[in-house]
Amino acid sequence: MKIKDIEDLFEKNVSKKTLTLISLDKDNQKVLVNSRKLVFDFDEIVDTNDITEGTKEKLKTSDTVYFKNNKITFVEFKSGGIGERDFRLKATESIISLYNFVYKNGIKDKLCFPNDTFEFYMVYDKKNPSSATRLAFFIATERKLQIKYKHLFSKYHIIDNVKFQRLFRI
Repeated sequence: MKIKDIEDLFEKNVSKKTLTLISLDKDNQKVLVNSRKLVFDFDEIVDTNDITEGTKEKLKTSDTVYFKNNKITFVEFKSGGIGERDFRLKATESIISLYNFVYKNGIKDKLCFPNDTFEFYMVYDKKNPSSATRLAFFIATERKLQIKYKHLFSKYHIIDNVKFQRLFRI
């Protein structure tokens, strides 16, 4: 899979929003990253082919995607509670949605495993009081999924929003 071709496809076909809007928890009206930096709205690529058959349930995908250093990096922002199942679904179904989108748009290259193309970051709100009590859960989940997905993701990290801003230079 040629990452530059996929990035070009996104540039032409996927709208961008500010990180402020992408990281907004609509239920709680809580912003995790306050930035005017424009990023892809990954939720936009999910189409009717990505809806679970017989339901109206969409695939669970990340909020945005970055293309950098010959990697595809999925980023999900969460200010509320999240269970291990959602951690797993957000990561794996993001790859499924990406592949469905690029294949539908003419990029027919096959994915090969093991694959070091993909990275996944789950970003939580450092200031949320429940995050401090859930930190042990986050650490254990990250460790477990790093092992489980070692051939699918070159990186699988659960980080707070402050660290995200440092790592992604925002």
